[in-house]
Amino acid sequence: MSVPFLANKSDRKQRARIKDLIGFAPRNLELYKKAFRHLSASEKIQFTSVKNSNERLEFLGDAVLDMVIAEIVFKKFPFKGEGFLTEVRSKIVSRRQLSTMALKIGLPSFIEAEHVLSKNRHVMSSLAGNALEALVGAIYLDKGYRATKKFVYKKLLKPYIDLDDIQNLHINYKSLVNQWAQKNKKKLEFNVLVDKNEAKNGKFKIALIIDGKEVCTSENYSKKNAEKACCAKAADILGLTPQD
Repeated sequence: MSVPFLANKSDRKQRARIKDLIGFAPRNLELYKKAFRHLSASEKIQFTSVKNSNERLEFLGDAVLDMVIAEIVFKKFPFKGEGFLTEVRSKIVSRRQLSTMALKIGLPSFIEAEHVLSKNRHVMSSLAGNALEALVGAIYLDKGYRATKKFVYKKLLKPYIDLDDIQNLHINYKSLVNQWAQKNKKKLEFNVLVDKNEAKNGKFKIALIIDGKEVCTSENYSKKNAEKACCAKAADILGLTPQD
């Protein structure tokens, strides 16, 4: 008769820890347990080939986090263009930044992973960044968009990100994408889809092409700035971040 009591006590303790972490009590505790479970510590779901890890929640959280940050940045800088907004968002949701924030809020202590991985500081930093995205996915499914936005702003952005300062952090995304293309032997080129003299809005429309495939497009009154904005988008799509 004591086992169920211990299990309930353990769950109550974990609920309390998660409440301290995210700022409100979780409803579906299993979602959060899954968000913290790395592939190395997971088992296959019965009758499927899928493991019960945080990878699916990480996929969802990545998209939700992009949306939340995009909205916050959009409202913070009402007179800035698409290229600027994309660049600022990319800086905030970069792999390096997410890992840093995850470490600062103490996420590694929640992660369930193979023992050998948890002892490697560099690996744990990476796992923490992924777990943070999975946590965002769990909050979104458990509490909805408004609560997710509240968590991102109050627990991540407000304490650790200076939005007025981050816009001054210069990242050469064009160089970053070019280096990636050279390293991976990819052919990179820009195509002018619409010349500014032909456009109703007077803007160039540029497409970034990698190995013959269009990756993204961007518009700007300057061809050079349109290319830069395209590269910021591409870096986001490709998951590229500057090295330390």
